[in-house]
Amino acid sequence: MNAVERVARSDPGAAFMLALRRDHAGLSRVLREMDTQAHRLTLEPEQARPVLVDALGYLLHYQHAHHHPREDRLFARIQARDRSLYATMQQLSEEHQTGELETARLREDLAAATEPELKGSTGSQLAERVTNYIRHSRLHMRHEEAVFYARAEQSLDTDDWETVIAGEVPEDPINDLERLSDDYPHLAAQLGLTTRHLGLSETVGPVNAQLRAQMLALADLYGGLFQDAVELTRLNIGRVMAIRGPTSLAQAAGAITTDNLRFAGQCLVRPSRWAINAGAGLLVSALSSDSQQRDQRQSNGLNRE
Repeated sequence: MNAVERVARSDPGAAFMLALRRDHAGLSRVLREMDTQAHRLTLEPEQARPVLVDALGYLLHYQHAHHHPREDRLFARIQARDRSLYATMQQLSEEHQTGELETARLREDLAAATEPELKGSTGSQLAERVTNYIRHSRLHMRHEEAVFYARAEQSLDTDDWETVIAGEVPEDPINDLERLSDDYPHLAAQLGLTTRHLGLSETVGPVNAQLRAQMLALADLYGGLFQDAVELTRLNIGRVMAIRGPTSLAQAAGAITTDNLRFAGQCLVRPSRWAINAGAGLLVSALSSDSQQRDQRQSNGLNRE
């Protein structure tokens, strides 16, 4: 029984949100790998292209096909509770649709390009499209989690969750080594996973599973902060280059100061929030593990009697 199934027994809403967050953790891992391969595309297309095509296939067949429809149901239910969120909900749902179209186009264009084309201007353009896709995907995820994920747990009741939770959802391939390597071998290899699991299942205790999830969340946190720092640097350089006089200098200085202070605040707040969430998650997992072990020992004792 995995973490989602354990939580689902006592709190279906919490299990639903945990599943969405696990999907985001998997998506973040794939986006980080795509970022690496985008920078290699024009130099080593024979190695980078297969990984990117696999990654985009994973995004199409799991994230867009299963994760986003669940989010859309969640967003619609929250919006019914708070009409002021209508515009934001519409924007995020439209981003799901445009993101799916761009994922399919990128995959098709990458697969169709020849290696000489990938080493030239076509490869540079495709690499830039992949980088833009990654940036928009990260911003989209953060917007979802900041605006809707927190609202869901605060405002939805049992009837709401019955409406939101509908149908069986397949396990994310990222969490299944054998399945991932079968369907996306190039991506699996780059993520450090075995290309064949020889039919064995990965078995880890709840504390180890929770620790792994929190380490992935920490890596995503600092990966996101690094990406934000790069984007902020680009933005600030553009502002400085656009200065033409005292007025534009004052405007640029004000904007740079505001954005830099906001980023500095995120550098303080987001790691602190992770530390609190990680500590709570590990504590709950440890207590759950101890309880299950006691129950198992008692059950074994009764069976021997």
